[in-house]
Amino acid sequence: MSPIDEKVLEPLRQGMINEIRGHAFYLEAAQRSKDAAGAKMFQSLAHDEETHLQVLQQQYQAITKKGQWLTLEDAKKATEPPPKLSLFPEKAKNLLPAGADDLKALELAMGFEKRGYDLYKSAAATSADLTAKAMYEFLVQEEGRHYELLQNTHHYLKDKGFWYFQDEEKPMFEG
Repeated sequence: MSPIDEKVLEPLRQGMINEIRGHAFYLEAAQRSKDAAGAKMFQSLAHDEETHLQVLQQQYQAITKKGQWLTLEDAKKATEPPPKLSLFPEKAKNLLPAGADDLKALELAMGFEKRGYDLYKSAAATSADLTAKAMYEFLVQEEGRHYELLQNTHHYLKDKGFWYFQDEEKPMFEG
């Protein structure tokens, strides 16, 4: 492969590794959460990571086979099996330490989302292809949304001692 091809493929590889790790981490965190709302949030994040991974895998396959990017919509609905890649991410047990509580899981999760955000932000900024830029900007928004959810949940859990979702929680005076 030429050096330019490697520059195009490297953010995709790194993104897939991050999404695989995040997915495994969120599944483990969901199983270990002591609260049903916390488990539900972690399961939802795991599902999102799976979707992101599919998009990245389809893009990787399109670039390596056809030399062109798919639109974000085409990558989301692609039916081709994902490429076989040797990415070797760590197991989730290495990512969520034994005895970690929900607060620690949230802190670690924020780290995953921040790394993904930074990776995709950089890839969007350096990509010459508008279709690639749009995909990376979508992933930047997704990781930013995840980070904000995790940060808000961490803040509330730390201060109030129980799980909180802004969209579902209603102050007493709102009925």
